[in-house]
Amino acid sequence: TMLLLLLPTPNRQWLRQPLLLMLLSSLTMMITSFHLPYNINIVHRSIHRRAAISSSALFLQKQKSSSSLTGWINSDTLNLQQATNQHERIKPDAASFTYDDNDTQIQYPSPSSVERLLIRDRLVFLKRDDCLHLPGSNISGNKARKFLSLNNLPAEQFPDAIVSYGGPQSNAMVALAAIVSSKNAELRDDRGSNGGEQMDLQSNGMAQDMFWELDVLDDEVQLRRKNGEEDENESNNIGNSSTSTNTNETTDEPQKRFIYYTKPLPRYLRKNPNGNLLRALALGMEIRTLSHDEYSRLFGGLHGGSSLAPADLDPPVPGKSLWVPQGGACGIAKHGSDVLANEVIDYWTLHGKGMPLAVCLPGGTCTTALLMQRSLNAIMDQRRKEKERAMDIRVVVIPCVGDDEYAMRQMISLDKAVGGTGRKEDLPWILKPRVDVEYGSARRRSRGYFTFGQPSKALLETYDEMNSENVSLDLLYGAPAWSLLLQQWRSQESDCPIAGRQLMYIHSGGLEGVASQLTRYKHKNLLPDARAVQTS
Repeated sequence: TMLLLLLPTPNRQWLRQPLLLMLLSSLTMMITSFHLPYNINIVHRSIHRRAAISSSALFLQKQKSSSSLTGWINSDTLNLQQATNQHERIKPDAASFTYDDNDTQIQYPSPSSVERLLIRDRLVFLKRDDCLHLPGSNISGNKARKFLSLNNLPAEQFPDAIVSYGGPQSNAMVALAAIVSSKNAELRDDRGSNGGEQMDLQSNGMAQDMFWELDVLDDEVQLRRKNGEEDENESNNIGNSSTSTNTNETTDEPQKRFIYYTKPLPRYLRKNPNGNLLRALALGMEIRTLSHDEYSRLFGGLHGGSSLAPADLDPPVPGKSLWVPQGGACGIAKHGSDVLANEVIDYWTLHGKGMPLAVCLPGGTCTTALLMQRSLNAIMDQRRKEKERAMDIRVVVIPCVGDDEYAMRQMISLDKAVGGTGRKEDLPWILKPRVDVEYGSARRRSRGYFTFGQPSKALLETYDEMNSENVSLDLLYGAPAWSLLLQQWRSQESDCPIAGRQLMYIHSGGLEGVASQLTRYKHKNLLPDARAVQTS
């Protein structure tokens, strides 16, 4: 500094004044500290205080998603792992995965069964998660895995409100509605109300499927409409923008709530609620419709929305509301995916004979695939450390919403959200459509992928073929997944993730929505009337 001040170079004239001030300040501090030693402590305390303020600011920025600042529950505080561990997983033997009746219902914690099928001369191991049901809510399939830990929470520890968003016929929507409804039933049983009625239902075997009476209700409503007896009030209860519908009866007892945001309902669905929408409403769901612009503003984004609640969305019960993003794409699904990964490894240890395995499953948000791959990676690492026999198992996700690029973005985003690095090497493989197949104009634009929810003749053909193999599929996830799988059935390409491997398919369920899906095919003139009635 002294040398710079002494330099007469014109180009450095602008440096002289600030450097002189710095020098004088330094000399002042040195002299003051020499004469007043305690001032050193003052300077140190000032420095520490400024550092603490900076650290606090950074900490607050990182904690903006915590319940103390946003009013939303942090799912990490819900003891979800402990709730899952209370239901001890049953250790399987060779017979635990097989049942004489292919449609036998299995209740957790028993593992879902695995069937061996020969499809187009290729052996397939079909893991029947569609038959796996959770106690209480009785939800099944992929959502039974995703919401396992939430379902296992005791009612007194359950959030006062669950808030989510998505499509009006979402499987996740009706699954969350069923869980919340079961917690309200649990609270009523604890208080002694309606306990006898619940026991009578169970003794008569009618509580085996909690959707039984809802299916009867759906059939009665459809029959009434067919006969021209539509209730005038029914069509006015749903779908008005910025309004909500709550079928919970007013009561003095505390009620758990499920609030669901969606886009404006189509006119037909608004006047004729059916399928998952009707079931969820009957289970007490409060539906809130938003304009397309407002919906996109709150829940849109490159990654299909965030795992955090929108900043502009206030919790209905501050400090006691849990945000669940679309499809359950968050860490809540981790514990169910851990259980699924362990079941696959247990089965393949008994039956795999050391052969490489591709575990295939359809993907929307790709949550189950990503979290299952993370679980498998951890288990494999542990096996290597313990010098156990290595197993070659990979997870293959089949995009049913969007394309492979969308699936990759979703998985990278979720992997980082749950503590991963987002490295592609740690993520599931993605099955892509063949490039040498002639597609129609719509599928050509999407590079061979189907448009989600759009009726397609190709999907109906796959649906029929798999039905002939005694495999029932839904038309939103199962049929698109198998359509792409069968494209690659004989592929030996090095970049095909199922080539040269045994194949296990995780049946994700969703069959309760088939009737409403076939109705759309009927309206598109892709399905004869007689067949639609017979199938539904």
